[in-house]
Amino acid sequence: SKVPTQQEVDQLHEFYRLHSGIQANKFPPHYPTSCLVGCVDVVDVLPQEEYRGQYPNGESMSPYVFVCENPLELLIKFPMSGKHKLFKLDPKILKAAQKTVKKRPEERGSGVAGL
Repeated sequence: SKVPTQQEVDQLHEFYRLHSGIQANKFPPHYPTSCLVGCVDVVDVLPQEEYRGQYPNGESMSPYVFVCENPLELLIKFPMSGKHKLFKLDPKILKAAQKTVKKRPEERGSGVAGL
């Protein structure tokens, strides 16, 4: 897969700063390529016209849009070939990935027994 140029990264940072108010220090320090980085729940698939109606400020211009929630990052990034479309994930990679999902703050314990 293509490694983004610094100019592309800067343009995306600026877009998200303007459209969502994300602060500069909230962006990741680097963007891995050719690997499985996490998972999401796909909650809907909408044609562009319906997507525009429900999400007037949405950023996708695709004919059909996957509406996703609950993004989860993997602690270990699994190397993958450059498949950018939908594909069947190898069951062994799926099992290994499921074991390394980073828990959300509300799912983590305090780390102190009894709390």
